[in-house]
Amino acid sequence: MGSTDLVALREQCFALIEAHFKRPDVNPVWLAQELYVSRRQLDRAFAGGPGVAEILGRRRLKQVVIMAARNPTVAMSVIAVHCGYSTYETFRSQCHRYLHRTPRQARRDLSVTLAA
Repeated sequence: MGSTDLVALREQCFALIEAHFKRPDVNPVWLAQELYVSRRQLDRAFAGGPGVAEILGRRRLKQVVIMAARNPTVAMSVIAVHCGYSTYETFRSQCHRYLHRTPRQARRDLSVTLAA
């Protein structure tokens, strides 16, 4: 696969993530299957930058924080599940990994979080 093909594959993957990120079964293996490529080939399309799992995680996180800011009385665990996380622990882990904040801090620091 040439570099042009990898760019096209990456763009198709971004579109799939945007369309399906709220589904808990969406993960890098699912994305590769939907794109009819191997997981290794999908990883090649993202070489040199954030990986496909990170892109998916960051997209979900962004949605969680937006929803949390708009719905301050709704529990973060409920919002996280609505945005595609199968467990609150996975959400909390990604919050720490990518945002360097606890879920509560992320909710409070909306402007900082969305810029990440």
